[in-house]
Amino acid sequence: MLKSRFNVNKLKGFTLVELMVAITISSIIMLGVVSLYSASRKGQKTNESLARIQENLRFAADMISKDIRMAGYAGCTSSSISNVLDADATGVYDFQNHITGYEGGVSAFPAQFPVIGASAGDRIANTDAIAILRVASQGCKVVSHTAGSATIFLDAAACNIEEDEVVSITDCNQTSIFRVTGPASLPASNNIVHNTGAVGNGPKNCSQNLGPNVTPRTGTGCVGTFASYSYGQDARVHKYIMHAYFIGNSTSGKTTSLYVVNLDKGVTSATELVEGIEDFQVTYGVDTDADGFPERFIKASDSGMDFTQIVAVKFGMLLTSINDVKQVAPPTAKSFTLVDTTVAPGPDQKLRFSYNTTVKIRNKGIR
Repeated sequence: MLKSRFNVNKLKGFTLVELMVAITISSIIMLGVVSLYSASRKGQKTNESLARIQENLRFAADMISKDIRMAGYAGCTSSSISNVLDADATGVYDFQNHITGYEGGVSAFPAQFPVIGASAGDRIANTDAIAILRVASQGCKVVSHTAGSATIFLDAAACNIEEDEVVSITDCNQTSIFRVTGPASLPASNNIVHNTGAVGNGPKNCSQNLGPNVTPRTGTGCVGTFASYSYGQDARVHKYIMHAYFIGNSTSGKTTSLYVVNLDKGVTSATELVEGIEDFQVTYGVDTDADGFPERFIKASDSGMDFTQIVAVKFGMLLTSINDVKQVAPPTAKSFTLVDTTVAPGPDQKLRFSYNTTVKIRNKGIR
């Protein structure tokens, strides 16, 4: 039997130099992996922020543009418009102006807009706002109208009209705007009532008569006498819609947001639409010679502004990422042009994107 001989002298470990070389190589590899991961993570973060900005932009731009295009839609043209509401005719109930603009830092904003402040929903200083008036595209057909009892019978279960809503009825000769005072069974009932007063908060009906009033409306209060008017089967009832857009502090507290003021049952309320919109600037194309085309674009506060002459709107938005994306803030703020206004927010670590567009009003003159 042979005995194996084991030479202990031939066993060798790693030398200190070899260990140092191995550690150095491993450190370089790990550093590369960490750098690659960091760069990939940074790129992913940037792409996510850009995607979020683009998504917010599409939603906000589409919604505002659609409302502007539909501004002034009233179902059909009427030679006479009667507003029987006891409301301020210079605010959101001004049916003579299909669009009303407010210049940030200059214009007096109506009570329907929040005040400038630091709380969630408060308006941001020096940003513009726009109020757009129209009726719903789908109208409800009238079966009959009994003017004496202020009752309008419809061909469907009130077409989803509810008690206290502000509506418009038109037969293309006469248009009347009033608040629905009943019945309480709406929208299941097949008739609506337009008595004086109102059920909830907000403006009341001055009269149950829906005909013309020779006394001009210049502010709050019931003035003059409305004539009696009966609508026939050629009339339609439409819900009245008011959307007003402004920039306010976001509810998350991270940035600012686009808000919309809605009119619901005679009461206005603001709703946060899109987070990450930092600025909003608007100019208005006015048609001074009635040829259907704007001669110039001016601000809401410019001298000679007549909101009844608006046929097009230019608006610009500055969108920002919700979270910081850049590693370090640039030394100076980058400027952006929104319509005809230059803004320079920051400098900070956020991504920003500016957007400008022009929208033609389809229904100018259809009131």
